This record gives sequence, structure tokens and C-alpha cells, in this order.
Amino acid sequence: MASADEFPPAPFDIALDRFREHEAWWTGDTLTLQSMYSGEVATHTHNGVPYRGGLVGSLSKAFWGAPIVATEKRMKMHVDLAGGICRLSATLLFGEQVKIRYPKPPELDAAGKDPSKPTKKWEHEGQARLDEIMSSDETRAQLLQAGELAAALGGTYLSVTWNERLADRVRIRAYAADCALPEFQDGILTAVTLWTEYRVEQAVYRLLERHDPGMISYSLHKGSEKVLGPVVPINSLDATAHYNGLRSQAELDLAIAEPGSWSETVTVSTGVPKLAVVYIPNRMPNKDWRKQGVLANLGRSDLAGIEDELDKVDQAWSALMRDVALGQGRLTVPESWLETAGRGEGGTVDLDREVYVGVNALGKADEQMSGQIHESQFDIRDEEFGNVIEGLKREIAWTTGYSLAHLGVDGSGTMKTATEVDADYSDSERVRDEKAMYAKPALAQLAQVALAIDGIVFPGKGGAWFEELPDVDFPPVSQEDMEKAARIIQSLFLSESISRRERVRRSNPDWDEDQVDDEVDALSEEFGAQAPDPTTFTGDPTTPDGTRPKPDEEPKP
Repeated sequence: MASADEFPPAPFDIALDRFREHEAWWTGDTLTLQSMYSGEVATHTHNGVPYRGGLVGSLSKAFWGAPIVATEKRMKMHVDLAGGICRLSATLLFGEQVKIRYPKPPELDAAGKDPSKPTKKWEHEGQARLDEIMSSDETRAQLLQAGELAAALGGTYLSVTWNERLADRVRIRAYAADCALPEFQDGILTAVTLWTEYRVEQAVYRLLERHDPGMISYSLHKGSEKVLGPVVPINSLDATAHYNGLRSQAELDLAIAEPGSWSETVTVSTGVPKLAVVYIPNRMPNKDWRKQGVLANLGRSDLAGIEDELDKVDQAWSALMRDVALGQGRLTVPESWLETAGRGEGGTVDLDREVYVGVNALGKADEQMSGQIHESQFDIRDEEFGNVIEGLKREIAWTTGYSLAHLGVDGSGTMKTATEVDADYSDSERVRDEKAMYAKPALAQLAQVALAIDGIVFPGKGGAWFEELPDVDFPPVSQEDMEKAARIIQSLFLSESISRRERVRRSNPDWDEDQVDDEVDALSEEFGAQAPDPTTFTGDPTTPDGTRPKPDEEPKP
């Protein structure tokens, strides 16, 4: 039976093992892959095949799980395909600015102005401060990090944090799924414990950051690899000592009056009756854990289900590199042709030199020199192995839903010239839209809570609690070819199918409505009214615009 102090507690020990596997693929940690797939971390075996807990399944892989003799130098190389998929996901989702804005009230006029203040465009009173928090470069970087963590581990957490000595506003911080113990009710996150590890010699210190609605608690534990251990003073480590500064003056006064009231756990009230952390699942459902209680609420990694294909890609790539190593031209020559280290010392062999193989023969006296040299040249089967790797990438694209073009595969199956290539990224865009659906409500809630806490910690700067949630909009196309977009806009313009305002909006998808309005006004001022249609223009100064009236507007005799 597991100890009550065992960390992480069940059933998250199962999840942590799965996270470790996907993390190894994501980071390219081949030592961990070798350890896991050789069965070293299996909980049991069945018919000689190692398994772990019955949830993850077989751990034996033909390539990374194969044992290697200690004296054998086997060619094993890793292709960072898993890492590329995770980076692709993050870039598609958060590569461009996500717009988080409060919607205009319906009582405003068409121009977006308050009838009571017609000379000023309307803006939500918290919008400027919200932009400072959620649209800063720092927050965008954290969102990119969160996107990659979610793709690799199935989900990510975003927490509101603050430190008046470091910044004059609250900040957003991303946490990985393998550093969290969440609690859910009806699929909604109700509490979570985040942790950070610090290893000092043989001890493992863990800072636990417990989030409840309106409350955050910090405690430092000293334990070992699998044991949480007791709570120790939070200033036991220099890296965590500053959390004592979060204690309220009332708590410090009480500790002086009643020394027994002192607690090593630092508890902070946020002043907002909501969690200061949100969870963003990567994709749902999690097929491995859909019947496993709390684990069923966790998202699904982009790497789930493609572990075998990733293993085979590494196998094929390693085999190709072995062909490259063996394909170097070699010459077999008489031993007397080689350099020696001296009498009785033998000779030396350089595997990278062109002449290295020796034979105990001087050659026949009447034999020509060319007859004493024998060439060895092995084929490099780059095309065959390339086709294998491409086939595996197609299977990975099918399983993950990403476009073949994003995985470096031509979806048509035929060769094209550079001018004929028109990559299809629509599948990846659909995957991105799916992930954005899970991110939108979480980001809206995070923005609401961040702005409210900011108003309490940094009063007078624009932050406050607002009942309404802001709108979260992802750009319609995350990585559109600007030249291609310009051609489309030009075609629509020439066919009289798009207005100037819509042209500006499509050319600048990250702009808000006010920026679009300003650009339209600037274009109108710079270029003036559009030239008249030459098919109707007469140049007659007696008509207001110099054009002929339309047939249905002809004056009746």
C-alpha cells in the first residue's frame, strides 16, 4: 500500500509516468526513452512484455527498447519530430497576438461612440490596463510557452502572480501539467496545487503553491524523489525566502503576541472570490484516462498515439546514418603500405582515412600496383529510407490532424517546381481552431481575475473587478502568406466584391476596430474619392459628378 506521504499521490503517479514519456520525446531525452522502453520502469510483465499499470500499455519498442551489449557501438540517432510538432502547435495558436477586449455595449451608435459623449470613441474603463497585462510581450511569451507545454503534456496552467519589487502590475506565468495536482467538479477546475522542485545534494525540496478561490498558500517541503516530506521554514532556501514577504502585518503582529500561532505556511488572500489560475487542455478527450476519475479531465497530448511512429522514424533515420557511415569508400592494400608506430609497436588504424585495411602480403613481384588495391563501396539507400520516413510522417499527420505540408511532406505525391508549390495548411488550421475553442474561456476568466487582483495590489492604475467577461479572439489565419493574401484582396477589389474597410481589416488581422477606422480615414484622406467608372464618365460639367445617369434614373420626357 502506498504511503500517505508518497509524492505524487495516486492516481497522479500514473499521469506523471505518462508525462515523463511524452516529455522525453518532446525534449529528445534518449536516455530516458532507452530506460522506459527497455522495461526498467515497468510495474509488471505479461508474456515477457513489460507493461506499466495497465493504462499506458506495452513499453517495449523495437528500436529504443532493444537491449544493447555494453561493448557494442550501435548507431542510434534521434529526429526532433515530436519537438517540432509541439513548437508548431504553440506557433499556430499563440504565434500572433490574441485580442482580449471588452465588447462595445449595444446602445452605442454605429460609429462606436457614446451618444452622451459624441466626440469621443467608447472604450471600456479597464481596457487600457487589461492591455498592459494581457497584451504585453512578457505575457505573449508565456502564452507561447504554455502552448508548447500543452501540446507536449496534454494541458497547461496559467497563474496570476505579482511582486511589487519586480513589476508594477500583475504578471501571467505558465505551469506545466507535470507540476500540478488539480481538483475538478463537473469538469470545472475548483482547486489546484502547483509545485516547483529544488534539489540540494540528496534532498528534494518542493515549494507547493495551493490555489483555492480567493486564497493562495505557499509551503516548502523537504523530502526525497518519491516522498513529499515535512514542512520546513520557507526561508530554508534562498530561492523561496521572499515568500515570507507576502505575510500580512496582522499575521506578523499576532506571531509576536502569540508565538504558538506562527505557521510555516504562507497564506495570501487575493481579495477576489475566484481561482487565480486556469487550466487549458490541449485537446479532449484523453483516450487513455477517460474512465479514470480526475484524470479524465486532463487534456490529450499531441504525442499520444504516435509514440510507435516516432520510434520507427528514429530507427529509419539511424539506419540511413549507418548507411552513410558504411558508404564511405574504402581501399584494401598490403599491410606494408600502412604507417606503423615503430618496430614491435604494430600499426595504427584511422577509420576516417581513405586507406586503412591491411593484409599480411607484399603482393606478387610481377603483380602491378593496381592489382594490389581493392575498393569497397557500399550503397547509401537514401531514397528507400526517405520513403519510409515520409510514410511514417503521413501516418503521424493522419493521427494528429496536422497538415502534411507542416510536417515537410508534399500532400500531392507528385514532384512540383518551386513556382508550382501551393502548400495546403488547412488541416493544421482546423486543429488550431479546435485548440482555440478550449483556450478562449480560460483566457477570458484569467483576464477577468488578473485585472481584479491588479486593482487590489496596484490601486489607482485601472484594474478592478468587472462582472462581464472580455471577448477573446484569435486571428482568423495564423500564418497566411502575405503575398497570397494581397493577391486575393486585389482580386476581390477588382471584382468590386470588397470594401475599403474590409481590405484594411484583412490586411491587418491583428488590428482592433478603432485602428481599422483610423486607417480607413487616413486612406480616404490620402487617396481621396475613387476615380469614376470610365464606362459611364462623360466629363460633362453640368452633371454633379460628370457621369451619365443610370438607366432607371434617366429623366422622363
